[in-house]
Amino acid sequence: MPSGYECLDTASPRSLLFYIVANVGLGGSSRPLAVAYRQGNDFHKSFLPRVENLVNDILSAIKIFSKPEDRSALEAERWRATEWYNQQLQDDADGGEGQRYATLPDSLQPPWSGYKMKNWRPALQPEMSPRKDASPRMEFSLASDYLVKALLCSNSNTREGDVQLQPLSLPFYGNCLEYGMVVIDISNLSRITYGIACFPVCYMAYVEYHSYTGGWDPVEDDPPKKEPDVVLVNERPRLLSSILCYVRKNFPFLEDDAKVRELEESYSLVDDAGMLDYIWPLSDDVSQECLEPSQEELPKIARQRCSIM
Repeated sequence: MPSGYECLDTASPRSLLFYIVANVGLGGSSRPLAVAYRQGNDFHKSFLPRVENLVNDILSAIKIFSKPEDRSALEAERWRATEWYNQQLQDDADGGEGQRYATLPDSLQPPWSGYKMKNWRPALQPEMSPRKDASPRMEFSLASDYLVKALLCSNSNTREGDVQLQPLSLPFYGNCLEYGMVVIDISNLSRITYGIACFPVCYMAYVEYHSYTGGWDPVEDDPPKKEPDVVLVNERPRLLSSILCYVRKNFPFLEDDAKVRELEESYSLVDDAGMLDYIWPLSDDVSQECLEPSQEELPKIARQRCSIM
């Protein structure tokens, strides 16, 4: 009977890091006005609700920032943000923009639910307390409050302690299993754009299967004898994608989902080539590791199997 180290299941990141950005930096460069972490919980055996939550979060955030009655207040806050970032440059003797915080740590992933598992239970993470170092909320309280409100009302299962504001200088590197990133650009409130940097996780295990050509089958073949490894896909380009591009590449059976189509047809992908320069910096070694992930952690047979993007 053939066997191999196979990808048994693929899941979208459980949690998301949201950046609300605008062209308020030096020379009109993009800088955050609000950053929030939306912790995810698995209430369903299937991983598909994670994609649904991603879509709902983005739609909720864009719609709340698009309200015409709040445009004047947001315009005023963007002006204050421009002055604040300019002051940060003047205050830093090195010509930088102050201290950059360490990226958020990764989290242990829930065990594989399995196709034949009968005793599965919802996997809930502990609610989070507010970060004491997220002080820029006082600088741009409107953007922060809108983002938190959007994330709390986008999905019925999101608890108040699942959303946590983060420092504006928090970087993202795309090398964590737990969370991906969403950027929403409010530089033009008449045309708010967005971008996604989410990399699926693969549940990998050695399994035996009957078919010599089709690989492991969840119905016909036995489940793995050991709990699968959870690994990131190898290819993690430093690029933002639209929702349709994301699901077409990773979850093509969701292309015709009504919410996916609403987001794809109503809102555009960000078109600023330098959008990620501050959020996802290239100067740190960890970012290079993300672009060129080490293969030493996986068995040799997994090196090709895991490159599914």
